[in-house]
Amino acid sequence: MISRKFRREPFLALAATLLCIAFVGPLSAAQHCSNASLLGTYGFLVTGTAADGPVAIMGPITADGNGNISGFETISDNGVIGDSLGVTGTYKISSNCSGTATIAAEGGITAHYNLAVAPGGKVQMVATDSGTVESGFALPQGINSCSSSVFKGTYNIAENGSLVGQGVATFGGQMTLKANGLLSGTRWGSVNGTISSGDTISGAFKIGKTCFGAAVVSINQEPQNYLNLVVVNGGHTVLFVQGDSGTVLSGSLER
Repeated sequence: MISRKFRREPFLALAATLLCIAFVGPLSAAQHCSNASLLGTYGFLVTGTAADGPVAIMGPITADGNGNISGFETISDNGVIGDSLGVTGTYKISSNCSGTATIAAEGGITAHYNLAVAPGGKVQMVATDSGTVESGFALPQGINSCSSSVFKGTYNIAENGSLVGQGVATFGGQMTLKANGLLSGTRWGSVNGTISSGDTISGAFKIGKTCFGAAVVSINQEPQNYLNLVVVNGGHTVLFVQGDSGTVLSGSLER
């Protein structure tokens, strides 16, 4: 009969080997970053609160790989809209994939962020300006050229924020984008606890070659809402912010 001592030794050796692999594996695959880790066009979305109230910021920006940023953004600052404002800025990414960025928008608004670059290129963003509680992300565009005809199919809706004077709001649903530039769908949600379900969506959209665009959307045939859009993630994600005065609503379409 084989003793218990000899039965345990192969198991202990195997356990030690597995522990070694588990420990060494992630270290050997550690990500190393630099300013060159951010290169190309990204869509970003930042939400939260500032001194004036709730804020939503969205737009396309281009990083040159050398620490410089350019692009534009749409911002809703407590329902006051700044539409397609030009932005410039700088960034610095350390070897451990953390970093900082400064983005200055047309009109003198400057924001500062701490960054973290994830494998695959997603960038987490947290505002570091006193009096702000804002965070968000940037995603690579992942496609060289866009057009309205390319983006068709059904997307899931995730929309959050607030309506000035009414309260916080959240919406979900599905929206179908058609090759002819028309859209339709169904939406449900809550505005300050008042629930809606089965709202109908209709409207039209247009995406330019730079993957930035706009949509006109009507809910239950009511007056139109205006959305600015930016396509990211190879066309699988569309970030948006509502451009109507008195709204601080933003989110994404995912397919």
